[in-house]
Amino acid sequence: MNASSPEALLALFSIPGIGPALMRKLIGGLGSAEAVLDSSPRQLMQLEGIDKKRAQLIKGSVNEHFVKRQLNYLRQTRASLISYWDEAYPRSLKAIYDPPAFLFVEGDAALMEAPSLAIVGTRVPSEYGKQVTHSLAGELSRRGFVIASGFARGVDTVAHKAALSAGGKTLAVLGNGLDVIYPSENRALLPAFERQGVRISEYPFGTKPDSGNFPKRNRIISGLSRGVLVVEAGEKSGALLTAMYALDQNREVFAVPGPISSPKSAGTNNLIKQGAKLVESVDDILVELEGLSFPGKKEERPEPALEEPALSIYRFLADEPRHIDQIALKCGLSPSEALSQLLILELNGHVRQLAGKMFVQM
Repeated sequence: MNASSPEALLALFSIPGIGPALMRKLIGGLGSAEAVLDSSPRQLMQLEGIDKKRAQLIKGSVNEHFVKRQLNYLRQTRASLISYWDEAYPRSLKAIYDPPAFLFVEGDAALMEAPSLAIVGTRVPSEYGKQVTHSLAGELSRRGFVIASGFARGVDTVAHKAALSAGGKTLAVLGNGLDVIYPSENRALLPAFERQGVRISEYPFGTKPDSGNFPKRNRIISGLSRGVLVVEAGEKSGALLTAMYALDQNREVFAVPGPISSPKSAGTNNLIKQGAKLVESVDDILVELEGLSFPGKKEERPEPALEEPALSIYRFLADEPRHIDQIALKCGLSPSEALSQLLILELNGHVRQLAGKMFVQM
C-alpha cells in the first residue's frame, strides 16, 4: 500500500490531463505519488500505455497555487483527504468502474463503510413524494441504515432531514467542493451533519456546482450504498442515472410507484416495468437486502491450491484491487507474464478484472 502524502497527491492531480484513472495507473505502477513526481520521462514510459507525449505531460508544471490552497483548506477545516490507497477508503467504492482517486471527507468517515441505502428523486417533489421519502428514510434510519443522498433540493434534502430527525446517520455526496454550500438553504443542516453525518466530494475545495458534476457524482452515491431507492422521478430525471449506475455496480434498485397521471412518477413507474423492486413499505426493501454481505466482511474460505507465481499474485490481491504494473513489480514478473497468470486465475474464478487493468481477489 502506498503512503502518498496529501501534498503529493494534490500536486499530481493539478497537472493538466491527469484524472483519476491515470492517477491510479501511475501510482499503482510506481508505488506512490512522490515516486511518480520524481520519475523521469524515460521511467514513466516503462509503464504500459504511457508514451513519450504523455510522459512529458506528466512532467509538466505542478500548479503550486492549487496545491497550497487545497492544503490550507484542509488545515483550516475538519475535512480530510482519503486516497484510493488508504485503508479508510471504502472497499465498496474501490470495486466500481472509475472510482475517485481521492475523496475530500468532512464528518464521520466510518459511515462510508456502514450499511447504507441511497434515496434519490426529483428536486421538486409532490407532497406525496415528500411524505413517502420522509417516512421511508426515517424508518430505514431506525432500522440501522445510513441514508445516502446527494444534498440537492427536493427528495435528497427530505431524505437527509428525515434521517437526522430520526436520530440516525446520513451521508451526502456533493457535486461541488466541501466549502461551497449548495443549495444555500442546506447550510442549516451542517451542525447536524457534524454530529450525525458525513459529507463527501471528489471535487477540490472551491469547485462550483456546475451541472456536469452531478451526473458523475451519482456513481459514488450508488457505489457506497447497498441499494438505490428512487421515490419520484420524471422520464429524464438525474435520479434515473443513479439507478443505472446501481445496476452496473450490481446494487439493488427500488422504486416507489406513483399516479399514472403524474409526470413526476413516469420515471419510477418505468423502472418498475423494467424490473426494479416495487416499494410500498420498508419491509419490501429489507427482504431484498437480507443476507447481502457488507464490504470489509469477506467470508473466510480455503485458499485455492495454486503454484507459484500464481499463489503470490492471488495473495497480493487479497486486500484491495491492484494494477497490472504493480502486480508485476511485486511478484518479479514482466507485465506480459503477470497478465498471463492473471488471465488463468480469472478463468478459474480466483480473481476479477476491473477497469483500467486493475485486478482483485474474488
